[in-house]
Amino acid sequence: MKTLFLIFLTLTSTFFFSSFSQEASASGETDLETYIVSVEKPAGLLESNLHDWYTTFLPETTASLSSNQQRIVHSYRNVITGFAARLTPQEAKAMEQKEGFISARVQRSFPLHTTFTPKFLGLPQNILRAGNASNYGEGVIIGMIDSGIKYDHPSFSDKGMPPPPARWRGRCDFNGKQTCNNKLIGARSFVSTVRGIDLPWEEAYHGSHTSGIAAGCPVEGANVFGQANGTATGIAPRAHVAMYKACAVTCDDGDLLAAIDAAIDDGVDLLSISIGPPSPFPFYYDVIALGAFRAIQKGIFVSCSAGNDGPYPSTVINDAPWILTVGASTIDREIRATVNLGNNVELHGQSLFQPKDFHPRQPLPIVHPAAISNNESAAFCEKGSLKNIDVKGKIVICHMGQLRIEDQGKEVKDNGGAAMIVFNEQADGYSTLAVANVLPASHISYKDGLVLKNYLISTQSPTATISFQGTLIGKSQPAPQMASFSSRGPSTQSPGILKPDIVGPGLNILSAWGVSIDEATNPFNVISGTSMSCPHLSGVAALIKSAHPDWSPAAIKSAILTTAYTADLNGNPISTEQNVSATVFDMGSGHVHILRALNPGLVYDIEPDDYIPYLCGLGYSEQQVRYIVQRKVNCSTPTLIPGAQLNYPTFSMVLGAGDQMTYNRTVTNVGRPFSTYFSKVLSPQGVDVKVMPSVIRFEDLNDKASYTVTFTRLENVTRSSIIGQGSLVWNSIGDDGYKVVSTIAVVFV
Repeated sequence: MKTLFLIFLTLTSTFFFSSFSQEASASGETDLETYIVSVEKPAGLLESNLHDWYTTFLPETTASLSSNQQRIVHSYRNVITGFAARLTPQEAKAMEQKEGFISARVQRSFPLHTTFTPKFLGLPQNILRAGNASNYGEGVIIGMIDSGIKYDHPSFSDKGMPPPPARWRGRCDFNGKQTCNNKLIGARSFVSTVRGIDLPWEEAYHGSHTSGIAAGCPVEGANVFGQANGTATGIAPRAHVAMYKACAVTCDDGDLLAAIDAAIDDGVDLLSISIGPPSPFPFYYDVIALGAFRAIQKGIFVSCSAGNDGPYPSTVINDAPWILTVGASTIDREIRATVNLGNNVELHGQSLFQPKDFHPRQPLPIVHPAAISNNESAAFCEKGSLKNIDVKGKIVICHMGQLRIEDQGKEVKDNGGAAMIVFNEQADGYSTLAVANVLPASHISYKDGLVLKNYLISTQSPTATISFQGTLIGKSQPAPQMASFSSRGPSTQSPGILKPDIVGPGLNILSAWGVSIDEATNPFNVISGTSMSCPHLSGVAALIKSAHPDWSPAAIKSAILTTAYTADLNGNPISTEQNVSATVFDMGSGHVHILRALNPGLVYDIEPDDYIPYLCGLGYSEQQVRYIVQRKVNCSTPTLIPGAQLNYPTFSMVLGAGDQMTYNRTVTNVGRPFSTYFSKVLSPQGVDVKVMPSVIRFEDLNDKASYTVTFTRLENVTRSSIIGQGSLVWNSIGDDGYKVVSTIAVVFV
């Protein structure tokens, strides 16, 4: 199931893209590839001369190429000193002899990883008349690094929107009539093709969906097939949107670098990136980590999707500490399709397509291809697998696999099947999809799948029907609950930093779409992934930035993390897709709480230079750290710090027998003057936690206070897990009720 969430659920079933194949140049070379080349800028070189200097690294044979055959694809100015160019391996090797050369590597390809969610997240229901929530992001520019945008979608209308801030320096690169406005204030493409740079028009539809979630303006009557009906609105509907298209059929990291580079130049306040590497990379080798660091140096907040490789441990990506890493959770809305078995047992599943004319006079026979075919692909209803199985007029049972549910349904329908039931494998538990099926269908949980299989065994003539109840609120599994696909920690690149940071809505989310799938005038779609949870948090960050324009990216992240909640709507601990309590490595600090994040009381701030001793402490060489921070550094031993020593809002550590660790933290008062806070600790099982001092006081706003926390692993304590979790809470004294929570994560070795 995890692959199904990697991008969007109505396109091709290929989610991890192959590298872009470059055509041969006029010189007759047939093995050109796009390389990302890093170089060291000479002292005194003006930025205006960078591109010309970059061309000196190219082989002399390219000098005669015409402008449309130039080898340089992108010239970078911000994220790195370097460029992307089409080269042969031999030409890339020859560059090593040139003065100022640092490295060259072939670019990699990255995968692209709502009407109801603002209300679910606690925003006032009448979003335009509410008098709080920081004017809903007004004055903030969100840069979307994505797959383009449908500029004429009503979610991007500028009715009532003010002009962009004076600092905006971007542009709109659509051809023809005026296509940008005061909502969609910029659109550029960095997708390189053999024909040059593409237009920012959406091809994959992913970018319109994520942009609508983050900052779409209100659209009444939004629905798909009449389901999830309501007013679709982004989390920050008064914020401006700028689209930087870095993905089409591929998401090549040279294009990603160029998109981030331009967004920094253009003056965005936030970057929302629902894209990530196929696996975790060291930060100096990860273009999103590189671009994000340069962004936070410029005061730009960056949120990224955590990845869709859950529920397996240590799969989280985009895990640099200067990035807000967002996992995915559910909402308490379902689009119900109930399977009514012949023994009168009901199994509640989901389907976005809810036909009104599916009323068989009697229950239909069930066929389970996995039980009657030796062809494994038949169990998953893969293309061509059912042609020799009698499914005509029957309900066909398909196992959840790597194929899209819609494609499974097409195979069933093409072979005469009347309906389909898809059930989860064990890993996906209770996470079910509401998708635009091509025939009557229901996607049920693993547990209900076991009930179904037991029923098939118990009778020689199993039958069922499917009934459709439409959109239901508050009737689903406990919410929020972790979505099965959401990638989990601990971080492999930096175990001293708890990742993911936070979770937000990412399962069955409605937002803008590039084409109509139900013949609607205003197209919307319901899709799933951490690609959807990320822009929810980007919108939250825009609200905070609008309310507190002088806050740093680290302060905004701190506000989000220290005010999160860890209980579902029933008051029980947030659970995983298996209906067991989620751990801190599943959900980080917990689920975002928008209104509390706007007024957190205290924040943990980090300056960009504070990351240098942390990066040195990861064992990176001075050159590798320099590549990230773009200046010379000194990684001498006294300056090194472990990851957990960074002034992060959470604590994450590995404790062996007898280990004792002491970490320092500094908090800044952003609540009210003359305030006092006292500490309260919920210690992880088997760990003693001491905080000094236990009371901190502030006379004025922006005053700082420091404290130390000592973690000691206790001997002879029986633990129920190799993971320990707890919290350190600073509670304010007085009527304001500030509660600043730092999550504690421990791995015992």
